[in-house]
Amino acid sequence: MTSLNKLFARYFIVTVAIVLLLTTLVSNFGASIFFREFIKASNIERNERIVEVVEVMVLDEDFPQNAYPMVLGMLSRQQEVNILFSKDDDVIFKSNVIQSESDDGTSPEYVNLEYNIGDYTLIIGRAKDPLYDIGNAEFVRTLNIMYAVLFVISMLIATFTAFVLSGRFNRPIMQLKDNVNNIAMNRFDKMTKPDSRARELKELSDDIDRLAGQMEREEEMRKRLSNDIVHELKTPIAVLSTNIEAILDGIYKADDERMSVLLDQINRLTRLVNNLSDLTLLETDYANMKFEDVSLSEIIESLYMVYAPVADDRNIAFIKNIEADSHISGNKDRLLQVFVNVLSNAFKYTDTGGTITIGLYDRPNESVCVVEDTGIGIDEKDLPFIFNRFYRGDESRSRETGGAGIGLSIAKAVMGAHGGDIKVESKKGEGSRITITFPKKYL
Repeated sequence: MTSLNKLFARYFIVTVAIVLLLTTLVSNFGASIFFREFIKASNIERNERIVEVVEVMVLDEDFPQNAYPMVLGMLSRQQEVNILFSKDDDVIFKSNVIQSESDDGTSPEYVNLEYNIGDYTLIIGRAKDPLYDIGNAEFVRTLNIMYAVLFVISMLIATFTAFVLSGRFNRPIMQLKDNVNNIAMNRFDKMTKPDSRARELKELSDDIDRLAGQMEREEEMRKRLSNDIVHELKTPIAVLSTNIEAILDGIYKADDERMSVLLDQINRLTRLVNNLSDLTLLETDYANMKFEDVSLSEIIESLYMVYAPVADDRNIAFIKNIEADSHISGNKDRLLQVFVNVLSNAFKYTDTGGTITIGLYDRPNESVCVVEDTGIGIDEKDLPFIFNRFYRGDESRSRETGGAGIGLSIAKAVMGAHGGDIKVESKKGEGSRITITFPKKYL
């Protein structure tokens, strides 16, 4: 496969060659036409000068008639024309400077012009082809040779320029290629800024830089994900292993209390595995999700009844504001999962005495549900990543409240499957506002 450098040079050389060839042909053709017309005009002037000389000679009574042949012969040779000078059909002088047949056996076509000067008749004959003249033909040959030499020199310059320019043009592209390879190998510290003034290459470079930044963050999150998964699995497994060994050794009794502890750890593992399974399914096979008519107001009413006692126990003001009875085509179980995840987070991160509000209303083109709390809020630097799986901004608080950081990832995937969207607005220490939107085309 040919390199971009060679392709660019090849296309550049071919383009220059075509342009030069066309320019040479057009210039040569135009110059030839111009030169022929110039010679024709010049021949007319030369004929007029010959006529003027002959008129002076004839009209001068003191000029001897026996000198006519000498003067006419001189004019014939100087002007390279055939001259026939006669009086009353008596030939006084006749020259044949232009032979009736050339050395190569060809005969030129003549153009004879007749002039009457008193009682005399002057006929001037010239070759019809202006280039029949040796001097003129040599000039045209010289011109053609110059065009050919200029073409060869221009092609050599174009070839050299093509490789220089292609190398300069290809250099930033190769730097971008190296940057892509560095991204693939996770060598983000090796990224370089390509040296190019081309707007398109600069935009491509900026896009690659943004991709590198995103990939670097994804790589950091992947490492963090591995640590989180290990932590989430390690704790319940360690508890199960320790308690089972203690029961087998007779240290603990397999009573209801002990078995309840083991069951809690098993349930914790089950929830983690189920959440991961749900998230994978939603991201890969949401097209097979079964949809039905779902009332969003009914979902919110049912959840309000479930969470109202929790709010009372924790002295949290739980406010419901349903302004519309919105129906959508969706999967009720998955939508419940979205609202449960959002409300659970609101209750986890809202302290005693706080307020949680859930509202439902219609806009001209969409149906909107808003969950707002006065909890601890989210740091601004964490907002772009909260929908990434296993991402948790406040590590210490996340550990205390539990969870693996999958809930919002699942909510995002479910909303994507329903053609909707979920957005978060938050300010550290002041609370969060989560907006869940369903376009009217899904209503």
